[in-house]
Amino acid sequence: MGFDVTWHPISQREIRRWYFDRLAESAAGNLSTINAILEEQKPGREAGYEEFCRKAYRDLLRQGAGIGPDEPFDKTHSYLLAMVQGLFRTYFYTRGGIFSGLVATDPAMAAYTVSFQTIVGDRFGGQMLSRISENYSGGVFIPESAIPRLLADYESGKIENQLKLCFGGTLPVFLKALVYAKSHRLGLLEATEVVEPNPLNLEATVCRSYLMNCDQDGVLLYAETAKRQLAEAARQAGEAPDKVQAVRQVYQLHTAPPAPPEPEPPARAEKAGKEKAPPARPVKKAEPKRKGFFGRLFGGK
Repeated sequence: MGFDVTWHPISQREIRRWYFDRLAESAAGNLSTINAILEEQKPGREAGYEEFCRKAYRDLLRQGAGIGPDEPFDKTHSYLLAMVQGLFRTYFYTRGGIFSGLVATDPAMAAYTVSFQTIVGDRFGGQMLSRISENYSGGVFIPESAIPRLLADYESGKIENQLKLCFGGTLPVFLKALVYAKSHRLGLLEATEVVEPNPLNLEATVCRSYLMNCDQDGVLLYAETAKRQLAEAARQAGEAPDKVQAVRQVYQLHTAPPAPPEPEPPARAEKAGKEKAPPARPVKKAEPKRKGFFGRLFGGK
């Protein structure tokens, strides 16, 4: 079973301000601070999808406000928080590479994390693991104070083997996320299945946040690795690699994920002059050749 893991740079202050402190206001229909945050962050404005992102943010908060007190925290609030972060800022993707699993096998690695109970207190009654135990979930949080120490301990060799064992070929992407978080004085939230790339057809990628904020490197690496492994399997089976087809399976355990916000269909939204969803397929327009499909899909520069 594989996990589509994303890494979301965010501070503890932003965790509270962007999400947890807004839930009661959302339930009461008080949008003043919510709208102020949207004005500050301007999500989607650069690419022309600001109304889509604004609606998605309000919908995610509304959904969070309706979560019952006994619902599992990691499958609900932590997961929704990751989606919210993805609306506002760059985030990173690794296929596999679960820090939660590393903590489970090497408890000393827990020293680089902090529980959500420390951040938000006892206001939520549901089970709060602060780690990934199944698909569609939030995971560990590496606080901003631990990011420089984690990087330094890797560079000194102290935890190099542990991270290599955990992340394998995706380690450069995780290190890139750590460097980004350090440079912006942020922590890192782990989540799974916020983005579900189809490595054999990137146009079929599923995103429950804002795809254009997802860093390209990890998804490209996953696609290249999947195609290489498929070609090798075909050769070993005596078949032509270009004739082989594969079905990608995603496993879901126990409970369904929170439903993503439902924006208006693009045609309807454009007609109304309101929300315009990011394209599911690339926009075909003249661009430098070095961008290719993925640059268009992700809005990269």
